[in-house]
Amino acid sequence: MTVDSPPPLLDVNAKWFQQDGRPTPEFYQYMRALDLVARATVTVVNIPETPLPDEVWNEYFEAAASDEILALTTGTGKVTFRLPWTVTGQSVRASLATAQASGSIFTVDINKNGTSILSTKLTIDNTEKTSLSAATAAVISDATWTDDDEFTVDIDQIGDGTAKGLKIALIGQRPPP
Repeated sequence: MTVDSPPPLLDVNAKWFQQDGRPTPEFYQYMRALDLVARATVTVVNIPETPLPDEVWNEYFEAAASDEILALTTGTGKVTFRLPWTVTGQSVRASLATAQASGSIFTVDINKNGTSILSTKLTIDNTEKTSLSAATAAVISDATWTDDDEFTVDIDQIGDGTAKGLKIALIGQRPPP
C-alpha cells in the first residue's frame, strides 16, 4: 500500500467505535495508515501492528522465579503467578542471569493449576544462559491457558549449584480485546 499524503485528521463525528465500545475495522485501517505515514517520514523501529478484529495478538508474559544473587536450588513452587488473559500457548522459555558451569542439565517445569504443561521440560545446557539454545527443546502438552489460571515453576534438576537468576517466559496468542 502506498500513501502519498497523510490521511485527514480524525473526524470525531465518524463511526470509529461500535455500540459495544470496540473499535470498528475502519478505525484499525486508519491507524494502520497513520503508522505507514510515520514509517515513511521517520525512521522508527518495531512499531507493533494493530490487529484487525479477525487477527490475533501475540502476548509475552515473563516472571522471575528467583533473585539474581543466590544460587538456585531444586524445589517446587519457586514462583506462582496468574495470566491476565486467555491465550493459546506458542512457546515457553527459561533464562538465567548466571549460567552454571557443569553437572546435570538445568531443568525446569511449568505447571498450570497443579499439572505440568510440558511433555518435554525446559532445559538450559551447561555454560548457556537460555533455553533457546538447549540441545533438547521444550514441548508444550497443554497450550490452552485461561484467564486466571495459576502457574507455578519448579526447578527439577541443577548442576554444579552456580546458576542464578531464573526467569520464565510464556508466549501465546489471543484474539484482540
